[in-house]
Amino acid sequence: METEDLYYSYFSFAEQFTSYKNSNEHLKDLFSLLDMGFTIMAGAKSIDIANIPDDLRTGLLRDLSVSSRDVGGLLSAGIERRNTEPVSEQARDQLRLAVLHIQERLKRSAKEDFLPAFEIVRAKFELSDFESFCMLLALSVEYDRKYEGIFTFLHNNSSDMYATKWLAIKMYEALSGLSAQSAALLSGKSAFSRFLCTKELKKRDRTEISERLVLSRRVAAYLLGKNSIDRTLSDYCKIPYEYEKEKYIPVRDDTVIKAETFFINNAFREKGCSVLNLYGPKGIGRGYTAWCAVSKVGLRLIRIDLPALIRRDYDDIDKFLDMIYCETMLIGAIPCFSVDVSLFESDNDGIQKKSSLADKISDTANTISRLFRFVFWLTPEKDSSFEDTSAEQLSIELPMLTANERVQFWKHYLEGNDIDVLSYSNKYILTPRSIKRAAATALELSSVNREPVSDSIVTQAVRQHSTNQLGTLASPINAVFTWDDLVIGQEQKRQMKIICDQVRYRSIVNEDWGFRKKSPYGRGLCALFYGSPGTGKTMAVQVMANELGLDLYRIDLSQLTSKYIGETQKNISALFEKAKNINAMLFFDEADSMFAKRSEVKDSNDRYANADTAFLLQKLEDHEGITILATNYVNNIDDAFKRRIKFMINFVFPDKDVRLNLWRTILPKSARVDEPLDFEFFAERFELSGSNIKEILTNAAYLAASDGTGIKNKHIIEAIKLNFLKYGKILTAADFDYLGR
Repeated sequence: METEDLYYSYFSFAEQFTSYKNSNEHLKDLFSLLDMGFTIMAGAKSIDIANIPDDLRTGLLRDLSVSSRDVGGLLSAGIERRNTEPVSEQARDQLRLAVLHIQERLKRSAKEDFLPAFEIVRAKFELSDFESFCMLLALSVEYDRKYEGIFTFLHNNSSDMYATKWLAIKMYEALSGLSAQSAALLSGKSAFSRFLCTKELKKRDRTEISERLVLSRRVAAYLLGKNSIDRTLSDYCKIPYEYEKEKYIPVRDDTVIKAETFFINNAFREKGCSVLNLYGPKGIGRGYTAWCAVSKVGLRLIRIDLPALIRRDYDDIDKFLDMIYCETMLIGAIPCFSVDVSLFESDNDGIQKKSSLADKISDTANTISRLFRFVFWLTPEKDSSFEDTSAEQLSIELPMLTANERVQFWKHYLEGNDIDVLSYSNKYILTPRSIKRAAATALELSSVNREPVSDSIVTQAVRQHSTNQLGTLASPINAVFTWDDLVIGQEQKRQMKIICDQVRYRSIVNEDWGFRKKSPYGRGLCALFYGSPGTGKTMAVQVMANELGLDLYRIDLSQLTSKYIGETQKNISALFEKAKNINAMLFFDEADSMFAKRSEVKDSNDRYANADTAFLLQKLEDHEGITILATNYVNNIDDAFKRRIKFMINFVFPDKDVRLNLWRTILPKSARVDEPLDFEFFAERFELSGSNIKEILTNAAYLAASDGTGIKNKHIIEAIKLNFLKYGKILTAADFDYLGR
């Protein structure tokens, strides 16, 4: 092939006046240019590839190796060619014609607002001409396997089927006559080496200059027109992170506008990193806010689970961050790191300090600040991971929805159903995501049951999405009792109903009437039920939970307290953190053991015990949910707790009328009774609590069943004797008057 005809052998002169219609046309020209270069390089070795017989082509000759004659030739080549030019200037002119051909077509494409994939990557990663040449060499084996044979020939080694750094440098300098400026490539610090090449094929037996140039699967697929996400990122990233905007409600537009403004003002600066820390509970809309900001300017969002990522080795973290950076550049996206873990823990002195995970996150944040220009940082609380970096950070809080805001979400997702969403908004402290899920479940249940959406269906739907997020710190109680089951004094019932009303109507009082502004903290509701054992405190708690449609959790005080210093505070903090956004009523039974009066400090044990009590006091005040304390010994409760308790209900021993009602109510209607039972006598004669009466009737039923009869007065008498015997009191026949005779 004559050198002066090289350009016309690969290109049509008329085509340079047409634009590229797609990336494949551009690649075809690039590889025609590359083929010209290979032809020239083959000529420099005094061999014309086109004239090699088929049975001797390098790509088919698998045992190609370097012989002793080849070694001699290699050693003498330096002497023979020391003063000769391996590539003629005439050959370079042909290459320049091909380059101008491609550039002219690119200019015409730009006027039509089209840029081929190869040029997009080149521009986004700011590749030099030499790095672009390296990328073309690396892509060639993915484009056409014929290049494997060409590389084995040029390397004179059958195992080198990929381009190497050595070959890229030699070819670029020979074909362009320019220095390759290869220092960044050899050190691995160039954008091409760091972000576009795979890091999995580097072998220990290779020197840096002989390292292969192999594109990552993601980049190769993108250049060849297959815009598929790298599957290795799927465990840690959601790419792209999308929302169906029409399904969301314009709540807190001011927060979204702040995020958009900060993003637009800072995301496109040439230097430095800006961080927008959106903090609040999961599901509150942090990701949605970030998505609104980027979609405003036509960009996309990549959501990254950072805690899952940083549990890998440090080398893996850097590799994955580089892959994420590459992904953001290829699809035009902004990284959004989700850090939904606690970054603090208590030391042996009960002092809060950063956890080891927090230190690792801070180190990763430092790397992120050097790599990205803009980052969304989603955390449960305001975060300071970037304080030791040069990044500029703005923190915006997304607090829990108010009751009136929750009303909007319930109305939207249950649109067309005639129900009172205000009651759900007051009872259930839910995030937008949780309301959406609960409403969808309610509609499904309505369809399955073939009945309209009702209060019971919504309650069932909310509970289906409730899980025991409190772990070992609490156990759920199935609250099945109703007001009809609870037999107590009318005054106690009245106070309980007032508590329920405060839950139902808090949106009206706190938000519509403005009382929320007067109470910046302590917005939760805490009540103390006190009185003798068996007077109905636990049942009353269940009745309230059932009435309000809330899950009920009994706090396991044995799991909460610890003999190790600092552990109790750590458990208390974990409890209230987990309970913050679940629809649950917290029930502290035997509360005096945890809320006891603080003692005079005589030793270190007293000091730490008092510190635990004070810490619990603080958390109780900050908690916005419903907390019920129950105790048999109200005088043991610290006065500081009483100040924070809105209601204190005294459950007294039932009087005669209440006891009579208890006898009649507790006995099941289906129970077998063989004679009239004198409940008036038992209520008059024996001062018993509701739990005592329940125990007596249960034992009487077993006594009757063993006799093969229904329940009789004699069985109740025997059961009463057994009950009093537990407390050391023996009853005689005289105590039962005529029934005893």
